[in-house]
Amino acid sequence: MKTTRTTLLLTLLSLATTHTSAQRAPNIARSLSTSMGAEGRVMWIDATANFWRKQKVNGRTELAPYTITREGITEIVQKCKAAHVNTLVVDVKPLVGHVVFPSKVAPRLTSWQGRPIPDIDILQGFIDEGHKAGLRVHASLNILAEGHKYYNVGLAYEKPEWQSIVYAINRGMIASNGNRLTFRVLKEPDNPDKPLMLIDNGAKTDAGIERIGLDRPEGEETGSNGIPFGKQLHVTIDAANRVEGIVDGSLIGEEPLTAPEDGRLVIAKMDSDRDWITNNIAPGSFVAFDLKTEFLPIAEAKSEKVACFINPLHPEARKHQLDLIREIVTNYEVDGIVLDRCRYSNLYNDFSDLSRQAFSRWLGKPVNRWPQDIFAYSPQPGKKIIEGGLFKLWLEFRAQVIRDFVSEVARTVRGLKPNITLGTYVGAWYPSYYTVGVNWGSDKTHLRYNWFTEEYPRTGYAEFFDWIALGSYHPIPRKEDARRLGKSANGSVEGLTEIGNTAIANAAFTYGGIFVPDYRYNPEALVNALEAASRQGQGWMIFDLSYIEEFNFWQWIEKATKAPAPAPDSIPNLLSVIRSAMDTAR
Repeated sequence: MKTTRTTLLLTLLSLATTHTSAQRAPNIARSLSTSMGAEGRVMWIDATANFWRKQKVNGRTELAPYTITREGITEIVQKCKAAHVNTLVVDVKPLVGHVVFPSKVAPRLTSWQGRPIPDIDILQGFIDEGHKAGLRVHASLNILAEGHKYYNVGLAYEKPEWQSIVYAINRGMIASNGNRLTFRVLKEPDNPDKPLMLIDNGAKTDAGIERIGLDRPEGEETGSNGIPFGKQLHVTIDAANRVEGIVDGSLIGEEPLTAPEDGRLVIAKMDSDRDWITNNIAPGSFVAFDLKTEFLPIAEAKSEKVACFINPLHPEARKHQLDLIREIVTNYEVDGIVLDRCRYSNLYNDFSDLSRQAFSRWLGKPVNRWPQDIFAYSPQPGKKIIEGGLFKLWLEFRAQVIRDFVSEVARTVRGLKPNITLGTYVGAWYPSYYTVGVNWGSDKTHLRYNWFTEEYPRTGYAEFFDWIALGSYHPIPRKEDARRLGKSANGSVEGLTEIGNTAIANAAFTYGGIFVPDYRYNPEALVNALEAASRQGQGWMIFDLSYIEEFNFWQWIEKATKAPAPAPDSIPNLLSVIRSAMDTAR
């Protein structure tokens, strides 16, 4: 379709001006991309998940090389082309920080899970085969991750000063003899191997259970719930901190044991923790609780499970990421750069001295009570954090740090090759995404939340990107499906993508992300999910190739696509026209 920039601008301007006072901007990006027959169809190719694929050989499952061979790359490209995918996102820097192409900036990944990786340039292979097939190829980087905690490897381990610092918590239950058992509560940054404490006000447990199940029943190995005898202890504690009872988990039955009203339930699975319970407390005894905090490098914090994040304010770590991007853009004919994990790990990062100093400069005054002026943990297990006077400003500051970094990336990329597109992956849950320090909305969004400062919207970074893939990961495809199940319409792929569109407000194209395992046993619903994502956004992103292969879902993608289509971000000037229309209407 041939349409002049002026005609497009006038058409969009008439659409935009009728909605200038509305909180939700009109989805003109969707309207125009649809009229032009454009749809983003992105296949994400995770690096480590696709080195090998599972194959049946003589009835046995074996691993066969996939992206680490040129034949495998060619096969992937041809399958994507047949399914009318138009964009390949190739993960070239997995979270371990080592890369899958020859680099003078970052270490090369030469083995994975004990298996050697051949000396093949995976990125160049996808560029060659992808371009030959008419597909766009984007290089993705886990940009602020530099280590894999399962394997204790990565630049973050070699350069520990790069690591993010965790504001960690250590809760303890103290017996009457003074001995202490550490435990964790949900949603706090703590070791997942510790005993778990559950708080469930309003749920009443029988106070007469006392000390049962601690002697092994004759001939019984497991309970009716499948829990092995002697492998799990449940301790119920009432509102006065008195131990009501100690129960072996195998004897609970199929109905879960809950905490007493205003009380607590501690579940212990480790041998040492069960021994502590047996030797230090008994029904009728009293316990107390204490709280300690500490600052830990992320590699030492067991609450941080997989990725070893770096501090985005560390100048050397930051320069490394920009140098790597510069190397890729200079040496490879990629169509785009994609940022993944361009964020903080969670609300409890980064609490380094470097961040404290930067925050103080940003505020124009020192932070006297660090980190209590930002927030403190409640001494009562299970209670929300206690927000300090600087909490909301801290949220704004962290979002500004990420925005500034993204701005540097955009200048680097477009300063070298102006026509390269820039994309990113984020979680679709915008109302709570502030916990990872990112405002992926437009800096002109009309949305407002109670954690916003007056200036928080200005930290939005959508304008730096051509497209944003939203992790709209949900097993319910459409809003109507959610309503039929008695759930919120937002609890669906369509609903999550709609929220994202509202936040982005036409500043970038929106591609709703689909997590394939959500539809493993219902591939028809996968088709509905792809269509729902595109109905609210301007296309979709599939995560990831390995699952499509494992479940043999290629035919279902073809059913959703039916015919080839260009990606909206591939159409010259389309996004700039949309942005111009929105700016003129404001």
